[in-house]
Amino acid sequence: MLAYELIYNKYAKLLLRHAFSKTADKIVAEELVQNIFISLWENRQKLEVVNGQSYLFTALKFSIINHYRSLVVQNKYEDYLKVNAPITEDTALQNFEEKELSQQVELALNHLPEKTQEVFRLSRMQHHSNKEISSKLNISEKAVEYHITQSLKWLRQFLKKGVLSIFFYN
Repeated sequence: MLAYELIYNKYAKLLLRHAFSKTADKIVAEELVQNIFISLWENRQKLEVVNGQSYLFTALKFSIINHYRSLVVQNKYEDYLKVNAPITEDTALQNFEEKELSQQVELALNHLPEKTQEVFRLSRMQHHSNKEISSKLNISEKAVEYHITQSLKWLRQFLKKGVLSIFFYN
């Protein structure tokens, strides 16, 4: 027990510092070092260590490698789920609602003057700034703001009427 405490007191901070330099995460570094000392304690009867420092830093090296391997597997699994997640009723309904709203917005935009439509699409669908739109269309930034304001007002009115008609006329 005394030998274990001496080893811990001598190397724990060094291992922790090294683990943190490789992971940049204090909690992960602490966990990796803690697991090394737990393993050392659990296998104390079987181990024949010649160079304690070398053994501990090698164990840490492999713990860090395994940590990053598990992160890679976890990230691949999360990416796989994003692409292959089963469609539930909730996501199907949400997809339907998004598609329906998108169609309603397109229908509403078609009733606006061409320049207002263009400004709205550049702003809200293609995420251009007012300054970019102004230089692209050779109009002032105030004109851009005006077109966006007009299109948003129109969309609100149009969608409000559309939503009301869905509830009252179906």
